[in-house]
Amino acid sequence: MLEGPQALAARLRSRLGGFCRFLRHRGFPVGIGLELDLGQAADVIRLWDREELRRASGATLARSPEDLRFVNDAFDLYWTTADPSPGPPSPTFDLTALAPPKRPGPTSPRTRRSGSEAERSPVAIPLGTYSAAAPSSGHSLRPVSPKDLRAVRHGARRFRRRLATLPGRRRAHSHGGSIDLRDTVRQSLRHGGEWVELRRERPQASRAEFVLLWDVSGSMREHESRFFALVHSLLSVSRRSRVFAFSTRLEEITAMVRRSGYRRATETVGHRIDRADGGTRIGHALAEFAEKYGAMLGPTSTLVLLSDGWDLGESGLVQEELAHLAHRTGCIVWITPYTRRPGFEPSVGALRAARRQIDLLLGPEDFESRWPLRPFPLSPTTRGG
Repeated sequence: MLEGPQALAARLRSRLGGFCRFLRHRGFPVGIGLELDLGQAADVIRLWDREELRRASGATLARSPEDLRFVNDAFDLYWTTADPSPGPPSPTFDLTALAPPKRPGPTSPRTRRSGSEAERSPVAIPLGTYSAAAPSSGHSLRPVSPKDLRAVRHGARRFRRRLATLPGRRRAHSHGGSIDLRDTVRQSLRHGGEWVELRRERPQASRAEFVLLWDVSGSMREHESRFFALVHSLLSVSRRSRVFAFSTRLEEITAMVRRSGYRRATETVGHRIDRADGGTRIGHALAEFAEKYGAMLGPTSTLVLLSDGWDLGESGLVQEELAHLAHRTGCIVWITPYTRRPGFEPSVGALRAARRQIDLLLGPEDFESRWPLRPFPLSPTTRGG
């Protein structure tokens, strides 16, 4: 017996977790947060549209191109077979009750047997059940080797020297600034002791001020140990820097990282930061940062985003917020784990929307090698081009 549209839609939304259980049974990690994201996506899509449901599943559950292919294959298997998931059999429902009736066009015949029968044919979709025993997922940060950590810290120092905007202890010759008495006296000896020319100096820029926004969502899980070594190294070479972790919400972890050495900080941060099973909303994180901490930015600040660019939110919001922050900071750097992979192009979600505001696009390999930084070439229309 078929149910009404509202009851059927309610049962469908309540049982989307069966698809997540089906993925977990095949070794694909899906936490409670991702299930909730899929349920929220179901509230804004047309549930009777198979392709919309497929795209919503990929956008909420996949964290990389490989994951997206896996989810799409599992989607076809799950929604087209009688009962692919383990456990008790799942019922099938007629989803045509959810679709609005189609009105005939002005030129199309009102009664066409083949077309009307095709529109009324039921679409049988097996539904799973929600799993309350879904494994929770956190952050299993592991320390990198001492050799790798030393290499990253050397790279962090090179990065600091390249983006230095604050005066250090060393001074350099300048046309303005204070009088360099020692150099002026030395220069006067060439003119019989007469002070013909006043030599001037000013502090040389050798310090940097970083504001780090670190993506700790599920899509970054396989790279988070590597990226935390970079975060810790950047904070160690720049005392004025601050770091914020974000996935679905923003949290400052500067004191947590600096409170102890690298190994202890790895354990502390892994237990304290937000869970990794939620999706990434980069635009909302940038908006929250601008509202709460935007006053800390200035012309000498460098905003560093460490993320793969996979975003569940609106890409337009990422572009809008970064454009707003670009006017308040001196430089914007994006570090993604895929920059040095063959065939990489900054065309994924938030990264594509942010290209016009990025000054430098780097990868972790730029900090781990002994060679100078090699930014990914951006198009001339970008801010950094």
